[in-house]
Amino acid sequence: QVTSGTATEYQLDPACGDASARAGSFVVACGSQVRIFDSTGERSFDTPAPASVAAVTASGDVVTGSADERTVRIYRDGDEVSNFGVARETDQLLTVPREGAPDTAVRVNHFDTTIQELDLEGGRQGGTLRVGLGVGGVATGGDGLVLAADNTGSQLLVYTVSDIIRLQQSAPVAQSPWGVTWDDESALAWVTSTATNTAEGYDISQGVPLKAAEARTIADAQNMVTLDDGTLVIASASGDGLQVITPEEKSTLKEKTS
Repeated sequence: QVTSGTATEYQLDPACGDASARAGSFVVACGSQVRIFDSTGERSFDTPAPASVAAVTASGDVVTGSADERTVRIYRDGDEVSNFGVARETDQLLTVPREGAPDTAVRVNHFDTTIQELDLEGGRQGGTLRVGLGVGGVATGGDGLVLAADNTGSQLLVYTVSDIIRLQQSAPVAQSPWGVTWDDESALAWVTSTATNTAEGYDISQGVPLKAAEARTIADAQNMVTLDDGTLVIASASGDGLQVITPEEKSTLKEKTS
């Protein structure tokens, strides 16, 4: 529908933060309102406290954070059910699936370039770690996996939040990385470079990320997701639109060598 131009469009005002997705739902916080989109359309609810970012759990709860206060709030069916303090204001917020366990969450602060785990079931903040020299994009994978781009330090960082947040791996990547995504079909962590207009896929199964695939991208590719079949969908932050890269269009290093 997106590529054919028949997708439904929803207008977001300047008060809305970045959208996040989970379990077939997209959610965005717009100051005093949270808007949720899925295959049935849109629903929304008002928030008694400021919200600039939001994420939805597999159970349907909505978690919000704010760039103006150091509090995370959890809503169920539009009603606030709990809240707790966190280390700093929240610029990015994502829920993380865990096999056989409820979702956890991570929040990111750009000013001090940190990432913090959140225990949603226990209603408390967890550990906080640095995200390189300047955090860019952050994305979740399966079973407690979190990927982050160190935009200033040109690194791919691999975290897990199965129990507490841990930095498991890091690797230098092409200059000015930003968009990250986990490709479950090929088991690769992908990261875009806004300096070289490329996306690189890394094998993280060996303890050290190893570059295994790459593709050319549109300019300023700051957002990237992976579909179930391994297709990459990339969005430009400066007007270059959307790019769809099929699995056949991704070039592996073995293919390039041969």
